[in-house]
Amino acid sequence: MPSAITFERVTKKFHLGDGSWLKAADNVSLELGAGRRTALVGPSGSGKSTLLHLLGAIDTPDEGVITVDGVAVTGLSRRAAADYRSRVGFIFQQFHLVPALTLIDNVTAPLMGRRFAGDRRAHARGLLEAVGLGERANARPGELSGGQQQRVAIARALVASPTLILADEPTGNLDSVTAAEVIDLLTSLQTEYGATLVIATHDSGIAESCDDVVQVRDGRVSSPGREYVH
Repeated sequence: MPSAITFERVTKKFHLGDGSWLKAADNVSLELGAGRRTALVGPSGSGKSTLLHLLGAIDTPDEGVITVDGVAVTGLSRRAAADYRSRVGFIFQQFHLVPALTLIDNVTAPLMGRRFAGDRRAHARGLLEAVGLGERANARPGELSGGQQQRVAIARALVASPTLILADEPTGNLDSVTAAEVIDLLTSLQTEYGATLVIATHDSGIAESCDDVVQVRDGRVSSPGREYVH
């Protein structure tokens, strides 16, 4: 089942070098529907990436509660938070592929040390085929274009069959045509896997392809809607 998400009065502050504080998330309350595609939009520094990192338990808020499927992510122990992160699919602007590993080994990497029912490599190969790179399974990242590397990153994000996928500026390093292809691929696979997808972006085209749009500015958010304000 896809994940339903709630932010309740979430605040995250960062200490700046001049002694002041920056509120990257400022008393955020927000509900995101299960199985939907939501775009967090706003300029650089608006706080959208911070919200993704908090949702993915990469960081913790100073105040407030984040729940995913009724479980308070903000209250998890260190080990439980690591288990939670292992069930979330992460996609970043920087592809974070391991250069020395083949594509199939990059895709299977999140399954290391975890129980998995079935053939891991066959599963990974199927995902590479789904992103159009099945014949390149034994290639290495340096042999691919940026768009192809992001396709591998999508396959890797899906390898553990996550119910929640978080994408932070996933097309920031791609040209517009390749970016559109990658987003089309990501949204089609998200629908196929029945996951909830949250994308942080400043790209209006990506926002318009989502079910809901949340405006983020100075750490504050709007309610989810469809209109994207440029």
